[in-house]
Amino acid sequence: MSTKKEGNQYDKIFKENLESVTLALIEKVLHIQVASYEKINADLQRTLERKPDQLLKVTNKAGKTFLLQLEFQLVNEKDMVYRMLEYKALLARKYKLDVLQYVIFLSDGKPRMRTQLVLTDLVFSFQLVQFSTIDYELFLSSEKGDEVVFAVLGKFGDSKPEQAARRIYERLQQTSASPLELDKHLQQLRVLANLRKLTDYIETMIDSISKYIKEEDDILFKRGQQKGKLEGFQEGEQKGKQEGKLEEKTETIRKFLKDGMLTTQQLASYFDVTEEFVENLRLNLEK
Repeated sequence: MSTKKEGNQYDKIFKENLESVTLALIEKVLHIQVASYEKINADLQRTLERKPDQLLKVTNKAGKTFLLQLEFQLVNEKDMVYRMLEYKALLARKYKLDVLQYVIFLSDGKPRMRTQLVLTDLVFSFQLVQFSTIDYELFLSSEKGDEVVFAVLGKFGDSKPEQAARRIYERLQQTSASPLELDKHLQQLRVLANLRKLTDYIETMIDSISKYIKEEDDILFKRGQQKGKLEGFQEGEQKGKQEGKLEEKTETIRKFLKDGMLTTQQLASYFDVTEEFVENLRLNLEK
């Protein structure tokens, strides 16, 4: 994966979500039926600039054991074929196993990297997968928010970007265990959305809800810290909701009502208000 400053944001997300997205890719995209696996921390040689992004020792359901190497790439690297050949030779020598190699291309444009190298007495190739050709429903249907965020990199099909982003947001809301986790996933979604060149409308939507979650969660977290135990956090959470800035909360709900992003029930549930309160705001907007 690229080590440039812009790429560091994506590196961070993949490191945080690596296990979930790797298993999803193996099973849903590469169609490898895994019976068991173990992570391998491969320190190949000091002369290599970096380690493999992800390396697993896999035993499939047919009983075959092999190494599976995944590289996540943001840009077209002209020497990628040589780098992958170098990896394969060193890995095969060290572990004495077959090595399956996949490069996962994350950007929206078409990958132009060479995937095959033909030399005297040597023919080498690796598999190249373009993420934007993968049906985003494969990740949207996951029960893990760490996987769901990667739906934004997939193929939307007949869905418009705005519709796809709304569905991804709603799914993240369903799969996130807490406001803090939802905020993390929305921040990741913002970064990954840049690779798809999504509209300002979508970024504004994510910005608005992320800002509210972060401010609300900061209050609850600080109150919980002062209590020093779970009961104190829960008490602080309830009190924080009751004492929340009603005006700011109301303005945020109005924004979502104007954009038609969420239903009355969803807004009432998330912002901890009654459906009647939301409907009254809706009626006032329509006057």
